[in-house]
Amino acid sequence: MATDDVSKLDVPPAIKFQFVGGDLCLDFCNTVGGKRSATTREKLKSYADFVSWCEQAGLIANSAATTLLQRAARQPREAASVLERAIELREAIYRIFSALGLKKEADESDLARLNSELARAPGRLRLAASKDGFAWEWSNDGRALDQSLGPIARAAGDLLTHGETVKHVSECAAENCGWLFVDSSKNHSRRWCEMRDCGNRAKVRRHRLKQAKS
Repeated sequence: MATDDVSKLDVPPAIKFQFVGGDLCLDFCNTVGGKRSATTREKLKSYADFVSWCEQAGLIANSAATTLLQRAARQPREAASVLERAIELREAIYRIFSALGLKKEADESDLARLNSELARAPGRLRLAASKDGFAWEWSNDGRALDQSLGPIARAAGDLLTHGETVKHVSECAAENCGWLFVDSSKNHSRRWCEMRDCGNRAKVRRHRLKQAKS
């Protein structure tokens, strides 16, 4: 297939995603702007957006991204199905961590969604030699449109079973943001997904309220 066939996907300019969550699965949850309980801004509007996020997250190389887009152009229904699975997985992971942050139990249906993707993943996990001995790596043959879902699900599973770290998963305190992050600050007092963004807006809002009352 010619590279020009990728244009059949009507691929828009790639979105520049932000990675402030401190963990792969949290950064994936943060591909939605706003709060889930209010107005949200979906950033994964197409399979091409999902591929772009995976490339920016370091899950796939540029050459693999091109191959996936070419295959998606040939199999648009499968690509749409994978995107639907990706969003379902993302929302399940978000609800699980959100519930934990509120000291509640995760919903069984969300755990089932995560476990469903985890069950598919082992077939693509390989043991490979590294300079320090051996390490696990994911087999990305460039053909499976859903190849990145395994690493995302595994990252969520690893974080959930990392007792100390999972205790410090927090949600941005901004009124119009629901992004998740691992609070690795010294006193675990981080409130914002990013100080330069939500933190500064909150600071400006407080200043204006203070001026209005004076």
